[in-house]
Amino acid sequence: MGAFELREVEFQNDGLTDSLTQSMSPALFHEALKREIATAKRDGRDLAILTIAQRPGDFASISEFQEGLIKVAFALEHGLRGGDFFARVSDGGFWALIRTSQSNGQLVLDRLDLPRHESLIIQIVARKYDEHSEWIERIDQLYF
Repeated sequence: MGAFELREVEFQNDGLTDSLTQSMSPALFHEALKREIATAKRDGRDLAILTIAQRPGDFASISEFQEGLIKVAFALEHGLRGGDFFARVSDGGFWALIRTSQSNGQLVLDRLDLPRHESLIIQIVARKYDEHSEWIERIDQLYF
């Protein structure tokens, strides 16, 4: 780990927005995700979640780490397509819902051109036929 403890990283929201990155709160993300799953099931559409976590040991200070989070949020905000959305779900990272298959998720990731890519742990997890709780459980096991 870097010269700081991960618990020192600012991770607060007002129920709507993350105070550091201005991204959607985790609660709003999960509400939107449940609606998106219902729509995808009706339409027979693929969904995937892109998980992005920064490696704390790759940053010299807490301020550099937090600046990295802000830059990733900016890249997501400006690189995701309409209908896709993201939230900061932990001290060190984000989940982004992308309306595509797991295999096409790599194309989305390439398009995003995330900053400090070498300091990020990134995974793409397709929904398949999971309901919300099953999908989140699978993602949690990989992410945390």
